[in-house]
Amino acid sequence: MSKRKTISKKVRFEVFKRDSFTCQYCGAKSPDVILHVDHINPVSKGGDNEIINLVTSCEACNSGKSDRLLNDSTSIEVQRAQLEELNKRREQLEMMLAWRDSLKGLDDETVDAVVERIEGPMAGFTVNEHGKQSVRKWLKRFSVSEILDAADLAGERLDGEPDHDGVNAYFSSIPKICATRRMPESAQRLRYARGILRNRIYVNEKLVLPLMEAAVAAGMDPEDIVEYAKVTPNWTAFRAEMEAQANG
Repeated sequence: MSKRKTISKKVRFEVFKRDSFTCQYCGAKSPDVILHVDHINPVSKGGDNEIINLVTSCEACNSGKSDRLLNDSTSIEVQRAQLEELNKRREQLEMMLAWRDSLKGLDDETVDAVVERIEGPMAGFTVNEHGKQSVRKWLKRFSVSEILDAADLAGERLDGEPDHDGVNAYFSSIPKICATRRMPESAQRLRYARGILRNRIYVNEKLVLPLMEAAVAAGMDPEDIVEYAKVTPNWTAFRAEMEAQANG
């Protein structure tokens, strides 16, 4: 009599997965029944623990089978089904890999097309590999049209022949514009007012938005803030006006 070797938990799990946690004799499934790993060719007749010789069996079928061999046709059908399933998995894996490669190629083409548009206003400057990686990250957050619209808007702000600093500012402003344009209209107008203030006077960056938001919460129209940003003489006056509006 052959000495029975314990089937490891890992092998049992692989057999259960392969057989979809279903008894291969009666079709009962876990958790409706307790499953065992059965030997197609019993250990007592020389069967080993190779996975091709193992099959999922419910407790009732396993107990009733004892050490009787499956009939030849059943054994062949079980092994053939296993091989067919493995082949299907291999084919599907190959299709998934091919699909992933095609998507990667499409992503690269998209990045190149967006970069080409972005380089338009850059007057001889080009986007390096680090910049392309940034564009790739943008495309995970924003649509192509959002990025291109933001690039057009940012490009309008470039004056004359841009220098290195101007080009960097243009490039870095694109995702910021995308994010801002997703905000509610009122939030966009407040950031527009902040931009006006930055171009005219000193601005306390930590306070400017909270002050304007508090004024709006108290009932001030964002458009009035935009207009006041155009004429306020200094930061002290602007801050005083926002605080007055917020406090009613």
